[in-house]
Amino acid sequence: MVRFTIDNRNRLIFYGNMVGYVKDDAAVVDEMFQTDELSHYLARLNLTPQWKEGVFDRLAAGEAPGEELGQPQKGCRIWQLRKGVDVTMRFIGYEDLIKRFGEPDADNYTQVFDGDLGTNDLEQIYAICRDSPPPGYQGYRMALSDVVELYDDSGSEFFYCDRVGFRPIQFDQHQEQNECHEMTM
Repeated sequence: MVRFTIDNRNRLIFYGNMVGYVKDDAAVVDEMFQTDELSHYLARLNLTPQWKEGVFDRLAAGEAPGEELGQPQKGCRIWQLRKGVDVTMRFIGYEDLIKRFGEPDADNYTQVFDGDLGTNDLEQIYAICRDSPPPGYQGYRMALSDVVELYDDSGSEFFYCDRVGFRPIQFDQHQEQNECHEMTM
């Protein structure tokens, strides 16, 4: 009998190596592992298999599961409040910010990172920038009130780091900020 397992923490499907991942109620699995045995195993777990070419290779290369593998990764910029901004604006939830100061103002922020983090998933970006910031990251570890920008040729999307998760925001930059600035508190 072949043994398939699912790592419940990361939602990865293993058959000796990573062969797929769980996304919602589906199991995205490399088509080279398409067998009746795996199909029955996934059915017992109430997962609908989606057989796709190249999943194994992309997982083995380190691409993050949980996103559509092979999708182009967006660039990521991290924005943090500038030194000298009212200290009571730091580390507060979105609703409190709106009540006390209005919408996040790009003029109050400085860019502390610009690069590729290998994922478009905001929670994974948060974990990376909180637990072990990447080379070139010049701010404090990611926290409440920071802004994440995901960008590509089609434009940018901005997200405020809230008490729980992220909130999409408008974030109009009025000045050019191409360089990261050292930030101390």
